[in-house]
Parts: sequence; C-alpha cells; structure tokens
Amino acid sequence: MIKSIPSKIVGVPVELAGIGHYFPGEPVTNEELDKLYGFDNKWIVEHTGVSARHWADTNEERHLELAQKASEMAIKDAGITVEDIDVLICTSSTTRAVSNPSTRFNRYMDIAPPLQAAIGAKKAFVFDVSGVACLGFVDISTVAVSLLNSLNLNTALVVCAENPKPILNFKYKNSTLFGAGAAAAVWKRSDSKESGLIDVVMHSDGSHFNAFDIDDDNNILMKGKEVSAIGTESLINVSREIFTRNNIGIDDVDWFIPHQANINMINKIASTLSIPKEKLLLNIGYRGNTSSVGGPSCLSENVHKGIIKPGDTIFTCSFGRGVNWGGILFKYKK
Repeated sequence: MIKSIPSKIVGVPVELAGIGHYFPGEPVTNEELDKLYGFDNKWIVEHTGVSARHWADTNEERHLELAQKASEMAIKDAGITVEDIDVLICTSSTTRAVSNPSTRFNRYMDIAPPLQAAIGAKKAFVFDVSGVACLGFVDISTVAVSLLNSLNLNTALVVCAENPKPILNFKYKNSTLFGAGAAAAVWKRSDSKESGLIDVVMHSDGSHFNAFDIDDDNNILMKGKEVSAIGTESLINVSREIFTRNNIGIDDVDWFIPHQANINMINKIASTLSIPKEKLLLNIGYRGNTSSVGGPSCLSENVHKGIIKPGDTIFTCSFGRGVNWGGILFKYKK
C-alpha cells in the first residue's frame, strides 16, 4: 500500500482534477522518413527510441487547434464547464512569429488568448509562459496553483502545445526525434483536507543557455550530446531531491513519468534510480519527443486507458531549454 505523503505546498488543498491530450493526424513512421530524407530506421531507434511521431498539417491545424482538442478532453475529465475556469495558462517551445505562428489567421505566437475565444472561457484571464520549453507543464502548473491561492481562485486550465515540424532542419538526424501534440490539465481547489499536489522542485542554470539556439532560417539548433549529459544528471538529481524532501522511496510512488526526451536518457535515469519497469510510463516510442507535451500527454494517455486511477501517486520530471529542470509529485484526482 502506498503511504500518505503530507503536502509541502502552502495554501488551500488543490487537486489535478482532469487531464487531456491530442495528437494530430496519422503517425509518421521511420520508414516514411527514410523515403523522404534518407534517415535509417535502425539509427533512429537505437539513438532515440522513436519509431513514429505525429506532425500537424499546418493548413488545417496549428498550436491553437491542438490545444483546443486537448483542453476539451481535460475539461470533460474534470467534470467542469468552461464557465468554471478562472485562469488559463499556455506554454509552447515551438511557436515562432511569422514562420510558425500559433494560429492560421495571425502571425503572433500566443496561444492563450485565441484558445480562450475558441473554447468560450469568457470569465478566465489568460496568458502564455515562454522560455521554459520542455519544463512547461511543471512551470505552468506551479504558476496556476500559486494563483489559485494568492488570488482566491477556484479553477485553472493549463495547456501545453507543440508543433515542431515547420522549425526542424532535416539536415540533422536529431530532427527525427520531435513530434507534435498537446496536453491540458485542470487544477482546482479540493474538498479534501489533503492536497493532491504534494511537492514541486524547480532549478535553472543559465550557463548552459547556448546548448540550444535558432539558426538563420528560424529552425531549432540543439547540441544533442551536451543536452543529453546535462539533462540526464539533472533529472536524476531532482528525482532524488524530491524523494529525500518527502522521506519517500520509489515504492511510495505508483507511477514515474520521466521527460520523454530520448530512450537512452530515460534508461539511464531509470537504471540509476532503480525504477521498476512496471512503474515507468512512456510514450516516446510512438509519439516522439513532444517537448512540454511529453509528460502530461503520457499521464493523460494512461489515465484514459484506465492504467492510472484516481488517488494514484505520480512523479513526473522534465528538463528544458535555458536550462531549466524540475519535478512535480502529486495525486491524480485526490
């Protein structure tokens, strides 16, 4: 039996009340990439663990449409209506002004304002958080919960949406790693005496800012080996920090969801922390690296498959551009 873990979060009890995800179109397989770009399937699988990913048809779907579909699933899962939403916070690492805007009808990068209009959340105040990349879900969830407390609000919707294909440079093999998708979560005040949000840890180190860049064509540049080394060490350390702070071990956690970055990185983290395979949840193999969407979409897929159940204790951690990394320990629907 998983023991009860007291929350370290100051303020009223909150819960992750609903979760949703969306991936556009049919999976794009490695075999298709081999035909298009000459990338070998064996190399992709060995170096990334990715067999397929999703890419949006930008004539039909951009960040906004992805975010809307994930939001609608999360709202339904939470059993709320759009009128209940007090604050809406979005994040993305793949929007670009002009070259990869968030909508089909505007060249700006914002997701939250057009999403508010699309879902009809007229009561909510809205904004986007940028500069945190893959750590986006942890960041915007933390901001949302803080606002529920400081502004005496009841319900927050947080949304991650990624659409990387327009900013990938296919001269580089690591471009095969990335996929599109969206994930959304509803955080709300809880009627329970115990908070469903148990603990959050976040760190930054700007000395590695140059590990990520943008080239002259506005495409992603990433120093893969440097990112992998720093990311692996950082996620191992933040996992240990969360466990130590809360006086728990992996036996006290039902599910471990690491950053869905690269299978070799994930395997190193799991091996070092002695995470049993039956507790490890992944979707990188068939969704690719979806940046901020990876952790929450993996959570959502497993919730809607019935694998994760209400009351389960979950730890998810991520590492992103900046560099920023962190982890969040919580119960689903508690």
